[in-house]
Amino acid sequence: MDNRTKQYRLNSLIGAGLIGLGILFLLGEIFDFRLGFYLWPFFIIVPGLAFFYFMVHGGKNAAALAIPGSIITTTGLLLLYQSITNHWESWAYAWALIFPTSVGIGLYIFGLWGENDSLRRTGQGFIRVGLILLVLGGLFFEMIFHLSGSRSNRVVWPVVLIIAGIYMVAEQLGLIPSRKSSDSSGTMQIEEEE
Repeated sequence: MDNRTKQYRLNSLIGAGLIGLGILFLLGEIFDFRLGFYLWPFFIIVPGLAFFYFMVHGGKNAAALAIPGSIITTTGLLLLYQSITNHWESWAYAWALIFPTSVGIGLYIFGLWGENDSLRRTGQGFIRVGLILLVLGGLFFEMIFHLSGSRSNRVVWPVVLIIAGIYMVAEQLGLIPSRKSSDSSGTMQIEEEE
């Protein structure tokens, strides 16, 4: 694809985005709702997605762009959620979605795009730790301190506990393949080859 075609596509994409934003703001004025209050996180989300765009068009050599792309996009999505729900208190534990979770997502995509299994596994570990920190932080701040004061949040976190418990029991009963059994089978294969 030559530079003129790329420039044409980029200009078309930007033009379509401007048209969409204009329509949304016009509808906000006509129907009297404050759309701008909910749209400001897109000033963070769009640059984050731009990193992925350049990663895809840069090939395997640009795979590292997945890391800043996932961090910036996750931050924007979290701010969008908080802006819409007015649940700003969730920063007390939602930071775990940015670090280490979004870093792990970036590493996983980096490894996937760049065909590096070691980076993918490292990314999975970061994601796992981040989600555990998110759940533990959410349980602590919402169930003990009732940080958000919302009744729905007081129901969500016990449900999270129940789901985590069901998952652990199902894994122990062999209904869900455990990570340990797949690791040990990999070890057995290596030992047999030697």
